[in-house]
This record gives sequence, C-alpha cells and structure tokens, in this order.
Amino acid sequence: MQYVRDPERIWAQNLEKIRELTDLSGFTAEQQEVVIPMVYAYGEPQLAQYIRFSSNLINAVRKALKKRKNLLYDEDLIRYALDDSRLCQEPMNFLHKASVVSHAKANRQTRAMSAVDCWKPYMAEGIVLIGQSATALFRLLELLKEGVPPPAVVIAAPHGFVQAEAAKRWLWELHQELGVECLIVDGMRGGSALVAAAMNALLVMHQPSRLPE
Repeated sequence: MQYVRDPERIWAQNLEKIRELTDLSGFTAEQQEVVIPMVYAYGEPQLAQYIRFSSNLINAVRKALKKRKNLLYDEDLIRYALDDSRLCQEPMNFLHKASVVSHAKANRQTRAMSAVDCWKPYMAEGIVLIGQSATALFRLLELLKEGVPPPAVVIAAPHGFVQAEAAKRWLWELHQELGVECLIVDGMRGGSALVAAAMNALLVMHQPSRLPE
C-alpha cells in the first residue's frame, strides 16, 4: 500500500487542502492561524463561517499569557488536548471536587455549572475555555452580570441541540458590556476539540515551547 508517512508532509498537505477548501477571506492573518487548526480538528471546511472573533481577542490572549494569568476549563477533554510544552502553569478545573459533585446533586444541576462557582477567586484577567457545557457558560455569564471580576478572554464552543446556541449568542451580545474578549462557534456546532485547537494555536502564536528539542 502506498501512503504518506512523513508527519510534516501530511500536515503540509492538510494545510494546503484546508486553504483550498475554506473561505478564510473574512479573517486576518493571525485569526487564520487559529481558524485553520479548528477546521482541521472538526474535519469540515464550512466550520469557518461559524467562527467569530471579538475585535481584540488575540491581543487579550497575548497579554493574559504574558502575565501568566490563570487558565480555566469546563471539561477534561480540553485538558488532555492542550499542549503541555507551552503551558506556564497547570490549567484549573474543579469538576471532580467533592463539594462540586454534592452541590450539583443537591441542586439538580450540571457539575460543570457548579464548578464555575469555584472559578470566582481565579478568573480575573485570565482565560476561560468552555467546550462542552452550555450551563457552565450560562453560569459564567450570570456571575459576570453580578459583578464578579471578569476573565480577559472566553473561548466558547459548547455543542448540542439544547441551550448551546443560546448561551454562545448571549456571550457574543454581552461581551463588550462585560469587558470580555471572546471567540465563539455559532450555532449547535462545537466541542472541546475545537476549543483546545484554538487555544493551542494561540499558545503557539504567543508562547514558545518550554521543552527541549
């Protein structure tokens, strides 16, 4: 059987095909560096038309990383997919904390939603990644409306047929009022792989690898 084995060549061919099939005309050069890995992770060029960047997203990520602000996430798959070689500290998630589990059961709500309340002391000027839970995004927005110090950036792509579209739309409509830069994937599309792909691309852009070659 004849097939390409060289990983660099495989990625180069994928990159060429993505650029051929995807309309990137609405994105800046820096935004394209984020969109392309997201399209690759999703396996669908049409995804690009659903990706939205707020006006200062990339600069806000740069500043948060430079200041080594906290990185919080809603779901374990995001953590598994993040590039450890470019992280300066351990990303934070409270999903499996005993008090979060018991609070979620007692209040008949998702654990991801309950975990967001634990973010409050760590969130200011940081980066929040939400790839699975629309209820986590709704709860985050409730806290910000209540005056909790906001993160600098929210990357949100929860997927699903119930609430996900509305949660992302609410974030987009409120982000300027709340003082938050955001990247969202419109509609029912999304998933943790997209959020991780976006964050890894931003890390590559702004954070040199800390591992030896």
